[in-house]
Amino acid sequence: MRTNNRRHQTYVGKHSARLRFLAGVVTCLMLVTAAACVGYAVYMIVDSTAVPVQARVDVQAADTSVFLPHVVPLGGENYAPTAVVEPAGWIQIIPLREEEFEEMYEAYVFMEDDEDVFALPEVFFPVYETLELPTSLLSFEHTLLPFYIPDNSVLYTEFLHSRPDLDAETAIWMVNASVHVPFYSQITIDNNPNPLLISPSFRLPEGFTPHALVPVNNDECHLRATPQTVAAFQNFRMAARDAGFDLSVTSAYRTATRQGQLWENGGRRDGRVARPHHSEHQTGRAIDFWGPGGLMDRNGPTPVGRWAAENAHYHGFILRYRAETTHITGYIFEPWHFTFVGLEISMYMHNNNILSLEEFVGRNPGAMLPPV
Repeated sequence: MRTNNRRHQTYVGKHSARLRFLAGVVTCLMLVTAAACVGYAVYMIVDSTAVPVQARVDVQAADTSVFLPHVVPLGGENYAPTAVVEPAGWIQIIPLREEEFEEMYEAYVFMEDDEDVFALPEVFFPVYETLELPTSLLSFEHTLLPFYIPDNSVLYTEFLHSRPDLDAETAIWMVNASVHVPFYSQITIDNNPNPLLISPSFRLPEGFTPHALVPVNNDECHLRATPQTVAAFQNFRMAARDAGFDLSVTSAYRTATRQGQLWENGGRRDGRVARPHHSEHQTGRAIDFWGPGGLMDRNGPTPVGRWAAENAHYHGFILRYRAETTHITGYIFEPWHFTFVGLEISMYMHNNNILSLEEFVGRNPGAMLPPV
């Protein structure tokens, strides 16, 4: 009898332990479920305060690394832009919830056409206000030109609108050389000790004098020019003699005072006489040739004049004021006026069929004369 009682107690004890274990498991599951429900409720409350959007953006977790293709600076390798626009980083997009996806899908509008397409509703394409600016007539290719200056982009567009007869490339270099404005209307003072371009838009500073001046022919000659100009002229004259021609000089360096006298005596006629500080003669690099009949080709083309015009670039000179460039230079045809610019520039202009110094400077911003 005692043995049966012991067996019954053992069986009851084991059964009670199993019940307690199962009860503990059920209690844990209930606690986990309750915690999950509370967390989900909190999430829904917080999430419901957000403005509905197409996708939720986590900006803080965004990877700001972005690939940008290499672009050669438009003004050359040493060009430094005046403003830098920071690129936008990539933004990680959190996947849409199922209900958000369904709402977005319902917003699609089915369009019946030659083929099945879906069009996004207007909400996906916000309309932004735009400023009333002239429509640019420049293509992307024009912005890649080596002489395109970003700061002049508005001037390019305005000039093209006022001159529809011009192509964009011509308009760009004309703006760069200040040929787009009326003569003497916008003047820039060039403080370079050896200035390249002197024109109705670019003038010399008060008191400008070349770094050095030497006689053109001999020590008794009253005509003077810079040493580089005189050396180049001597070679030019020897080549002319070998070709059977004789070149002489009737005018070279002039002071601002002398140029002012010529300006007054000439009736202050723009296009025929340069104003003081606007004359290339004051730089010491301009010379006027004298031919057998007086000023070179003054009364019509002559053999010596044609030879000089066709061979000047071999000696660093250019025929400065041509008949076909009057609207660019602001001066009448002067077949006697030659300007020393150095062999590199004169050969470049000849090889590229550039007829005016304005066009050369406009296509080569920042170009300078060889050091003296």
